[in-house]
Amino acid sequence: MKKILLFTSLWFIVSLLQSFFTEIIDDEAYYWVYSRCLDWGYFDHPPMIALLVKIGSFLFPGELGVRLLPSLLGAGTIFLILTLLKEKVGDIRFPMLVICGIPLFHLHVSGFIAIPDLPLVFFASLFFFLYKKYLEKESPWVIFLLSLSIVLMLYSKYHSLLVIGFTVLSNLKILYRRSFWLVVLLSVILYLPHILWLVRHDFVSFGYHLIDRNSPFQLRHLIEYIGNQWVMIGPFCGLILLYLGISRRTSNKFESALKFNLIGFFLVFLFSSLKGHVEPHWTAVAFVPLVLLSVPVIEENLRLKKWVSILSYVTIPFILLIRLALIVNFDLIPDKVSRRFHNKEAYYLQIQEEARGRPVVFTNSFQQPSLYMFFTEEPAFTQNNYRYRKNQYDLWPFEADLQGKEVLYLPSRKIPDGDTLHTVRGDVFIHNTEYFCSFNRVEISLPKIHWEFVPGEQIGIALELGNPTDRIVNFSDSCTHKPRLVYTIFSEGERDLTTQAHYSDHLPVLATGERILFPVEITAPEAPGQYQIMFSFAAKYTTAGIHMRPVTMTVHSTSTENSVNK
Repeated sequence: MKKILLFTSLWFIVSLLQSFFTEIIDDEAYYWVYSRCLDWGYFDHPPMIALLVKIGSFLFPGELGVRLLPSLLGAGTIFLILTLLKEKVGDIRFPMLVICGIPLFHLHVSGFIAIPDLPLVFFASLFFFLYKKYLEKESPWVIFLLSLSIVLMLYSKYHSLLVIGFTVLSNLKILYRRSFWLVVLLSVILYLPHILWLVRHDFVSFGYHLIDRNSPFQLRHLIEYIGNQWVMIGPFCGLILLYLGISRRTSNKFESALKFNLIGFFLVFLFSSLKGHVEPHWTAVAFVPLVLLSVPVIEENLRLKKWVSILSYVTIPFILLIRLALIVNFDLIPDKVSRRFHNKEAYYLQIQEEARGRPVVFTNSFQQPSLYMFFTEEPAFTQNNYRYRKNQYDLWPFEADLQGKEVLYLPSRKIPDGDTLHTVRGDVFIHNTEYFCSFNRVEISLPKIHWEFVPGEQIGIALELGNPTDRIVNFSDSCTHKPRLVYTIFSEGERDLTTQAHYSDHLPVLATGERILFPVEITAPEAPGQYQIMFSFAAKYTTAGIHMRPVTMTVHSTSTENSVNK
């Protein structure tokens, strides 16, 4: 146990040093803004990472505060893995070596980067540790701690549902235990605050992760996933570990749970890569059972142990070099990766100097306003349009706070009366917006009609406009960029087309919580075919916002009975 404590302590110290000397990355800054607005949930994730960053930032300023508790939990993950292995291996130094040779352990599994995966993996490791105890003895204390580990895992990231699901699938007989249902009841009660948050926000997180992230199949996403996992496991001995972990014959229910999670995680995200990009660290939980299952097998084979040790020793210098490259900016890593870790502070300080105390509004980026606020402690916002996606900035009241104020606006393209700011990261388009307006919080709902028309048909529709905020929404003519109601038509293989809808009245003033019907007229496309259509608010120099999901519209070559005007 002394060796384990010494190793994890050294790991924690290294993580702290790396935390202090490595510049914050974009996602971490986003979670830092989370921590300034504590809640029971957020658009992208449950609240655990926000709480960890909040506590750490109270104790220390800057990057060290953001990463303090994630680094501690990362070391805790190492401690739990080695504790579970100590009865299975003769020499605890070997699994320590294997862990040092797996790249993902240094960054996301038990590293220093403050992202939700880090607490997820720690609490998943704690769950495996307690699940083993639970299988041995169903004591009240173990039942309570197991429930607590499940809840803390759920509060970390939704991927924890996979851990729970695969564990139950590995041991269906557990469903007949009364204590299992007590664990379920305790977990649900403790998780109720987040469930209620999801209900109040129309399950926005699940809508984003399960629907909005999907995209048509692209072979490159599949290839990227396979390549990234190979690199993250370890380019030299990773495939050996994976093969041994998957092929190992399990001898008890605990090992079955590990194997189900190992195979299940990699398969789930393999299928996810068929529908969009998969981040390399999304499989982070699988690396815990990977080590727990493979290392004891290697330990029994002296020849294999020798080769894995050699390959791990070969890998470690490369990993240390990458760690150094995250601190010192030299040409070892690709520019795309380097930009995430270097020269950001100077860039945002240049924007701050240009803003001269005005709030800054970015376009289509939750990372940039977060980094700007982290480095400058001054207000920022992002105006998202349909070419991007919604994020937590669409739930916070920041938009209403900036309404009618003078801001420095950073559009995605050059606009009249705009200018160009020369920065350390290249030229940036800027515009002094004297009366800022943004209406992305307004909801648009479509009537339940048959969206089938004939070419060029004039279509009258009563849109439902809703104001879910606690502020009055006024589509004022005072806005520097005058708002207008538009519709965008999408067709596969064609450029999307945004057109202003026809309406006789001025855009209405929406009271808090008010929902009204607003009649508009649009024109169906001239060419027959199947389209997607969505309605939005836009301005002359800003792209249409995100107020609804697109619906399918069919244009027939001749009039049909399904036409809305029939």
